[in-house]
Amino acid sequence: MRDKIDAMSLHLRALGLRKEDKVLLMMENSIEFAITYFGVTDTGAVVIPVNTYLKEAELSYLITDSQAKAIITTEKFVENIPKKYRIKQLSMADGHIFLSIGLKAAGTPGAPEIPETKPETDDVAMLLYTSGTTGHPKGVILSYRNLLAKAEHIAAAHKLTEKDVALCVLPWFHINGLVITLITPLFSGGSIVIGGKFSVRSFWKDIEKYKTTWFSGVPTMYSHLLAKGIPEDVDFSSMRFARSASSPLPVAVLEEFEQKCGMPIIESYGITEGCSQITTNPMPPLARKPGSVGLTFGNDIKIVDTEMNELPTGCLGEVLIKGNNITRGYYHKEEETKKAFTGEWFHSGDLGYLDEDGYLFLDGRIKELINRAGEKFSPREVDEIIYQMDGVELAATVGVPDAVYGEEVAAYIKVKEDSSLEKEDVITYCKERIASYKVPRMVFFVEDIPKGGNGKIQRLKLVEMFKKGQGVKE
Repeated sequence: MRDKIDAMSLHLRALGLRKEDKVLLMMENSIEFAITYFGVTDTGAVVIPVNTYLKEAELSYLITDSQAKAIITTEKFVENIPKKYRIKQLSMADGHIFLSIGLKAAGTPGAPEIPETKPETDDVAMLLYTSGTTGHPKGVILSYRNLLAKAEHIAAAHKLTEKDVALCVLPWFHINGLVITLITPLFSGGSIVIGGKFSVRSFWKDIEKYKTTWFSGVPTMYSHLLAKGIPEDVDFSSMRFARSASSPLPVAVLEEFEQKCGMPIIESYGITEGCSQITTNPMPPLARKPGSVGLTFGNDIKIVDTEMNELPTGCLGEVLIKGNNITRGYYHKEEETKKAFTGEWFHSGDLGYLDEDGYLFLDGRIKELINRAGEKFSPREVDEIIYQMDGVELAATVGVPDAVYGEEVAAYIKVKEDSSLEKEDVITYCKERIASYKVPRMVFFVEDIPKGGNGKIQRLKLVEMFKKGQGVKE
């Protein structure tokens, strides 16, 4: 693998890639993804893993905002790339497609010599885009120091060694999948089984075939595994533990899975700006607390009120985080970065409290992001699409409680007089323009949408309306 990474790095340099250049990586989990990821970072360039579900307009924003110099993808996704970026297209080995955006390959007039540069610890390794309350995703800056610190924290917290075999079922374009199930296992000397897109059938077969010892999942995966039934003819005794993060895991699901499978679920909490894991329940035989996301490991956290006063045990407030795994900020967004920090403390936007033993319990979010099965995005992204439709007067998208996905996407629409807009019209329109996980599954037509005195839409009131079943019709 090291030889293949070196070859990829040399090839990318020959194509004109230089230190600090930004490269979008749009690929599914595969050995080729891993080689390409580390090949890009070996040049000193900055890798930007992107969600393979994104559509043309969404990708166009990321390319422009990140000032990307190249895109690496595969035949499966190249049609998703805006046409204007497909002019300089080159087929590479292993099915890669390289799209140059202004690079000068070695040997062409004006091209610089191929440098022998290597990244430094505090250099930027990666930009990972995460949705913000402004509606546009923000590029989270993560350095090699951030990544190495977090890999060390995770490996120590979960007691990972070279004997461990990780089953990767989470996409590597997310911080959870990338840092937890790719970078950390390699850091600890372990092995990785690339499971591909999550499937209940292949999940159990891969565990038995490869004798995997752990995996990281999201709550919906555990619900699906239980719904399909735990197989009696599969040997999964090699598993030391399972891990859950990205959204709250219902205690009932945790207890049923542990009872039927005989392996502990280690519930954890992480954020992109913290390079994934911030807190985690300890490994057995130490105490785990169902419903809690555990203790800090390699970070400092505190709970504060709106005046930044630190709150005592049991009091609900915002979770603030500090550590050498925390981002330095958002790419070329100085105001957003300033708002996110108070000194060295990062504002998570999550509400929570600490119990008498220091275990963190989360209880909602200050920010309005929708969190569907661990996919977090701004409701305004969906609003803006709906507003493009004829007959829409007001639109507001929210995340409403859902037993399977944690939150489901619901759109509330006030239509113009004489509009004939139907639910299926809205869903179809959105499906054609945004990633599938952002598409509203529920569309409610309302007489009006609640607003505050300043005219701002009150999304929390819409969620309460949903819970009470008030004033809505599909």
